[in-house]
Amino acid sequence: MKKVVYKFHSGEDIIEFTLQNNRGIVVKVLNYGGIITSIVTPDKDGIPDDIVLGYNTIEPYIENPAYFGAVIGRVTNRISNASFIIDGKTYNISSNYKNYALHGGIKGFDKKLWDATPFGTDEEQGVELTCLSTDGDQGFPGNLKVRVIYRLTNQNEFITEYFATTDKPTHVNLTNHSYFNLSGKNAKKVYNQEVLILSDKILETDKNILATGNYLSVAGTPFDFRKMKPIGKHIGDTEVGYDHCYLFNKPENEMAPVAKAYDPESKRILELFTTYPSMQLYTANYVEGIEGKAVAPYQNHAAFCMETQMLPDAANRPEFPSTLLMPDDFYSHSTILRFGVAE
Repeated sequence: MKKVVYKFHSGEDIIEFTLQNNRGIVVKVLNYGGIITSIVTPDKDGIPDDIVLGYNTIEPYIENPAYFGAVIGRVTNRISNASFIIDGKTYNISSNYKNYALHGGIKGFDKKLWDATPFGTDEEQGVELTCLSTDGDQGFPGNLKVRVIYRLTNQNEFITEYFATTDKPTHVNLTNHSYFNLSGKNAKKVYNQEVLILSDKILETDKNILATGNYLSVAGTPFDFRKMKPIGKHIGDTEVGYDHCYLFNKPENEMAPVAKAYDPESKRILELFTTYPSMQLYTANYVEGIEGKAVAPYQNHAAFCMETQMLPDAANRPEFPSTLLMPDDFYSHSTILRFGVAE
């Protein structure tokens, strides 16, 4: 397995690991933020190209305001009022927005330097990332031990496994924030790329994209992806694009197929499987002007994210499945990306 070492601004080392299978798929991962910097897959003609947004150099990943490819935690998505109550005590989370904390606060897991251990067999290559989020980190209680394992297999599956334990009750909801454009690093708008989501309902949100607690049927709305359709078909009927949480039609904690994406031009296919109960579909609504891998700066809607997760703001929504992790519990979820090409 190839690895490249870069010097961190504090003198520590950032390491980029290159995972490669025997079918032409290459994934690059940083120990900083657990960031996936590149996923290269072949198109219908066997020509490889990078299908995730990001930067050409390591330095911009230090700030990475769009969270390109990063592990998100302790809690992904939004926490209303940047606070929650456990056992009668209020915990205030470092707030990066006026009305909520987003993606773990000001310095979430996307800005941590993780310990990394590469591994490999004849069938797969991977990296195990570990970190300790100490009691009080960004306002969260408890010493949280976190483990994220990335695996690339010869079956063209990229597997992400999330594990965590704590010594105090605390909220945990982990995901990865990769931005996909199946046409390649030219990253033109994804309006013609098609998506299928096995979900009958989404969460209703307010003007701050905070969950209200209500569920909405997708039937007859722009949010209905129960049959494959182009992302751009109804995106104009949304306010700025898709940024909505879809609830899956599957048993709790069961690994199951939940979504699929397809690019008619390159014929690339991305299939998504997960144990999580929901997924945030996000269409890169706020990347305008970011200078990344493409020749020109990125445009809004130049990618889509499929962020598998527990329901957002569950810390303040007792009607949602709980994200509270207890000291005698073990957090464990997995997501699989399967890459392919249509016949």
